[in-house]
Amino acid sequence: MKRITSKDNFAVKRLKQLEAKKYRDRLNLFVLEGPTVLTEALNENLELEFAVYNDSFAESEKGGELLEALAYKKAELYQADDRLFSMISGTESPQGILAVIEKPEWNAEILSEPGRNFIVMDRVQDPGNMGTIIRTAEAAGFSGLVVIKGSTDPYSGKVSRAAAGALVRMPVFFAESPDELVMMMKNAGKKLVCTSPRSDKWHFEIDIAEDTAIVIGNEASGVCDEIFSNADITAGIPMEGKTESLNAAIAASLMMYESLRQRKTGIKL
Repeated sequence: MKRITSKDNFAVKRLKQLEAKKYRDRLNLFVLEGPTVLTEALNENLELEFAVYNDSFAESEKGGELLEALAYKKAELYQADDRLFSMISGTESPQGILAVIEKPEWNAEILSEPGRNFIVMDRVQDPGNMGTIIRTAEAAGFSGLVVIKGSTDPYSGKVSRAAAGALVRMPVFFAESPDELVMMMKNAGKKLVCTSPRSDKWHFEIDIAEDTAIVIGNEASGVCDEIFSNADITAGIPMEGKTESLNAAIAASLMMYESLRQRKTGIKL
């Protein structure tokens, strides 16, 4: 264990550096916060560059157990007092430990495996929405997500906190453009599904049990024209009252759980 006494320490500078996407991409690293998520990262055998924790965490029973596990994995450990750690964390309620992790690598061949479903992020901007969608996708049995350029980075701190442990388990793939996304899904044998208030069917009237890629569009403008014009299926989500649209994460959750219901029951309404 090494003691951190100032913000000029290497570990502090690295954590600050990884707040920027360009460095997360260049170094292939990202930051996870909290004992539960870090325990799950260890269970997934992800490589840890180092961890920083505060005095209070080290003195807790749960903290001691995790630090022992990190030491067993030969992770470099840095300890800071509570005040300095709070400054390093930058969150309102620090969880006592941060770690720099290598991004997991995923085999793109799973995109083509029969029966698998995926969620597509088309310029989804809100980190809370993306994190919630990732977490819900895992719970609903989806096999991964595809992020189109222009979306928020799934490996940002805000997304990773909202996604909780799901981020270290859910395969993440990237598409440079809508056209690349369409080609990727067509080649993988997946149906492109978009929501639309103009569709003549509801989301529970379409077959989205398997081999489906559900596209969630930008919070303000929805799914882009290039993808929408290539959709295999469109469907509306019923709404009453004066609300014109649903939150992106809510719409995604409704679609994914309808897919799960169909897989579990074999019944499409």
